[in-house]
Amino acid sequence: MKFKYLFLLIIIILSIYIIYNHNYKKTIYITSINSLNEKENYNPYLSNYLYKSSINYKYNIDYSNDKLEIENLIALIEKNNDNIQNIIHESNVIILSLGNIDIQTENYNEIINELKELFKKIRLLNNKEIIYISPYKIKNTYHIKELCHKYNIIFINGSSFINKRELLAQMIYRRIENIYSK
Repeated sequence: MKFKYLFLLIIIILSIYIIYNHNYKKTIYITSINSLNEKENYNPYLSNYLYKSSINYKYNIDYSNDKLEIENLIALIEKNNDNIQNIIHESNVIILSLGNIDIQTENYNEIINELKELFKKIRLLNNKEIIYISPYKIKNTYHIKELCHKYNIIFINGSSFINKRELLAQMIYRRIENIYSK
């Protein structure tokens, strides 16, 4: 008699476990950090794709600012302003689109060095999916691609998406969808 109750209890526990795992929806934390102006920004389109989907997500755009330079973001991370280190650490997906402002005041090598420092700092905080969208006005992206490869960051050539921000958002959304389905 005790074995029947024990067997029944095991069956019930397994059933609950299977039902819970089947219906459980994990939350994906997405952080977008970019220096794109309103005309170039993909955030509204990506937000719309996420809203229409069945993905359970939290989308943080608090650090997107059209005046954000790479060295400013590095300083924010070093000082841990607004708890940015924790936000980076907890994000499943980080989308970076920086360098568009820096191009106007710095040379290519300075931008590469700043990106290297930024990627290093972000990788220390997060080992998950990071997507980098190169500045729209940089045509020679070889060194940026190499940096992305070195730090295991997905590279997207921003100059291919000038005036195609909805297409860019759709591409990023598909990446997020793939992560969610794993």
